[in-house]
Amino acid sequence: MKKSKRLDLISIIVKENDIHSKAEIVDLINDYFGIKYSVSTISKDLDELNIYKMPTANNDRCYQKIEANVQHEAKSKLKQFYEEEIEKVTIKENYLIIKASPGFAQSINFFIDLMHLDEILGTIAGNDTILILSKSAEYAHFVHYKLFNHTYIAS
Repeated sequence: MKKSKRLDLISIIVKENDIHSKAEIVDLINDYFGIKYSVSTISKDLDELNIYKMPTANNDRCYQKIEANVQHEAKSKLKQFYEEEIEKVTIKENYLIIKASPGFAQSINFFIDLMHLDEILGTIAGNDTILILSKSAEYAHFVHYKLFNHTYIAS
């Protein structure tokens, strides 16, 4: 099967089904078409198609296609979180520590990652705390501004 056909097939599978793992896609293609692909091939295809595991209404996580305006929506959601669920932001050297209401850190981190900011080297989230690593101390302040539209003021 040509790559373009495989990409179309994956798009249809994700659109028509609640897919929880890449292995499910591999199994569906194998079961219905008798073609075996590796999970790594499907993973690369999902990235190319902008299909990611996202939270759903029932707190489950399924693969969904991210549309072009995803960064705008993520920024809007981050602004809402900043006003309602983020308790404190601390910038120390090249990292930010975000203290959130219990249970919200991973959701906030999901939207931070959707922003695809080049200045962010990586993020880690627990239950109520997020660690964001940036390229430098200056970038840490810039990341704060880009995420929340606020200038950081040390408390």
